[in-house]
Amino acid sequence: MKSKYYLLTIILVVIAAGVYLYIQQSINIENQRTYPATSNFDTYNIREIKQNNFTSGNFNTEGYVVKIYTCPPCPKDALCKPCMRENIVVSENNQPLEAYSLTDEEIIIFVQYPNQFELGKKYRFSIKISDYKSTGEPINDIDLVGYDLIG
Repeated sequence: MKSKYYLLTIILVVIAAGVYLYIQQSINIENQRTYPATSNFDTYNIREIKQNNFTSGNFNTEGYVVKIYTCPPCPKDALCKPCMRENIVVSENNQPLEAYSLTDEEIIIFVQYPNQFELGKKYRFSIKISDYKSTGEPINDIDLVGYDLIG
């Protein structure tokens, strides 16, 4: 009878260790770099990108990460409204942003795993301006292609 309890205990320990390792791996992936370095695209500052009103294309820009957005968890059995895609807000100025009231010096860049970026750090970004728009911004959606930390 004791051997059954030992076996059951060992199985439970192995399952618990597997769950723990899976959770740790998920956390590590979320904070790891998931994009390549920047590409050799034409470079524009954020203001130029917004003023030129590019409808699509690939470009480089630089700026500070001033906001990081991840969709908040939805409690089980709750009806939650759809979230905006995960994103970062990048600015020519290093001033934290609370709301999405953007100026000509700020853009939303849609990213996977936004926690790989740090608030207040300056990056060079390779971006792709999409053919569609899902925000109230005058420019089409911007997706990240690559990045480099520069300060």
